[in-house]
Amino acid sequence: MFQNSPQVLIKAMKRCLFPLFFASVIFFLSAFSHQSKVNISTHYYLKTKSQPLGISIILYRVGKADRIEDLSNLEKEIDKSKSVNLYKMTEDLAIIFMNTVDTYSDTAALPYKMLLGNYVEKQVGYRIINGFISTSEVVKICNWIHEHKIDSFEGFSKMYDALSQEAKQELEDIGSGDKKSLFEGYVQPLTEFYFAALKDNNAIVICGE
Repeated sequence: MFQNSPQVLIKAMKRCLFPLFFASVIFFLSAFSHQSKVNISTHYYLKTKSQPLGISIILYRVGKADRIEDLSNLEKEIDKSKSVNLYKMTEDLAIIFMNTVDTYSDTAALPYKMLLGNYVEKQVGYRIINGFISTSEVVKICNWIHEHKIDSFEGFSKMYDALSQEAKQELEDIGSGDKKSLFEGYVQPLTEFYFAALKDNNAIVICGE
């Protein structure tokens, strides 16, 4: 009965490790950047230390941009931005949207970008931005949402029910929620966030906090 418990625990830990993809760059900055950046990174970790077992992935709506370099006063934009917090559910959603347990298998896929963006390295205040989605890509992601109808519970439920057995088992092993709680708690707010970004011609930046 207890022989498989270590493997189950290891898989459950993946929920916490998945968002740490965004935090890995901080170690690089701490080792090689100017001392002021080291101090900022230290502040970042002190700020997130109170959050148990990893960090939250937060998406922020910012101004229209094709590249992150096109955005000025980014810290001010983020501070006043509308956001959506995926907490530690990014892996759960990636498994469902991509129908795979290897959620890093296609980082160019729209469902992957919808959650984690295109990888960038940019420090803004105490935040580390590690994901960027251009205004034009927001359009493509919204088209993908419409195509797969995941903005409705019926559409999301259809996607969830069609998952491979391997994907379903992985969700069970990491202790994922049921499809209704996933939709109401994360998928619906995420799709509403993207439709609002589309309406306002926003780009999106993604941080681990």
